[in-house]
Amino acid sequence: MTVRTPKDNEEHVKALLAIMNGRGRSIADVIEELTGEVPSEETVEAVKNRLTMAQESGEDVDILAIVQSLSDLATQWA
Repeated sequence: MTVRTPKDNEEHVKALLAIMNGRGRSIADVIEELTGEVPSEETVEAVKNRLTMAQESGEDVDILAIVQSLSDLATQWA
């Protein structure tokens, strides 16, 4: 699942309306849907940080790739 910032004001308003109408999901819920596992708080924070960095630089982000990278790193340190 790839995410990006809204490309214009109209997209931004549509996103806000979707959230206000209960169609928004938490980052933890999205990670769990992608991986089938409840993510740790550390994983959720790492994804939030990466999303913030991507928003500042205007790049797209693949959430599943981030989570997989974190999992790979944890496996190497175990």
